[in-house]
Amino acid sequence: MKPATDYIRHAAKLARKLQMDAALGGTPEPDADFYKALSKALDEIAAGLELVSRSE
Repeated sequence: MKPATDYIRHAAKLARKLQMDAALGGTPEPDADFYKALSKALDEIAAGLELVSRSE
């Protein structure tokens, strides 16, 4: 079974957006959506690591 990566990719996209805003002179301000996607991404990463460790 392949681990889910949707939230990981979404969090990466939001992080890139924050970085681009900062590069253009803006102040990077993560919003609630960023933190929600980040927490879901970390859950997906943990689940994937658990899946890999079980299969070894």
